[in-house]
Amino acid sequence: MKEVLLEASLRKTTGKGSARQSRLAGNIPAVVYGPEIDSLPIEISEKVMRQAVKDSSFNAIFDLSVDGKSNKVLIRDIHRDPISLKVTHLDFHAISMTKPIKLSVPISLIGEAIGVKTDGGLIQSAMREIEISCLPIDIIDVIEVDVSELNVGDSIHIRDISIKNVTILAEERRTVVICAAPSVVEEEVSEEDEDAEDAEGVEGAEGTDAPEAGSDDEKKDDK
Repeated sequence: MKEVLLEASLRKTTGKGSARQSRLAGNIPAVVYGPEIDSLPIEISEKVMRQAVKDSSFNAIFDLSVDGKSNKVLIRDIHRDPISLKVTHLDFHAISMTKPIKLSVPISLIGEAIGVKTDGGLIQSAMREIEISCLPIDIIDVIEVDVSELNVGDSIHIRDISIKNVTILAEERRTVVICAAPSVVEEEVSEEDEDAEDAEGVEGAEGTDAPEAGSDDEKKDDK
């Protein structure tokens, strides 16, 4: 797991007003917390943070330096403005490199399933991420799941996935991905419907061609 250096400053005041001033100055207000440290209100340059995230993944370990003191941290939450989607606050979790941590890792499906190539099947993903537990040094960016051997009707479950030095916390029976049969929509008319349509056609024809009361011959006789 790649470590990313990140420098921040301690915020001298807290509250909405302080956070607003921090944003106006081009910074992102944040907080650092963990089981072995006191909660620290900090601020980070928006440009520095943007570049750090660009060079890493969501589960990257950051070597966060605050006024000369360093902590290994993970991003636990990102708060965004609902309209502009601009980052408004960050939550950092200080970790120990010798203790397991829990986190969720995204799933990436690789390969082309046999059922898709030969039978027109459809790959349906049932999970987007998997919760794991591991030492920080063993954190992975993504869990790759190979679907190339799946035929139509086959599926991959949590119990089928194994990752070195990682404990998967999700239930073993949960389905991760399935190769489903192609959906076919057919328009069929049953025999009963056909009989009903024929009957309606006959009735309609009889109603149209039936002679009216009083034929032409009868009308001649009346003259």
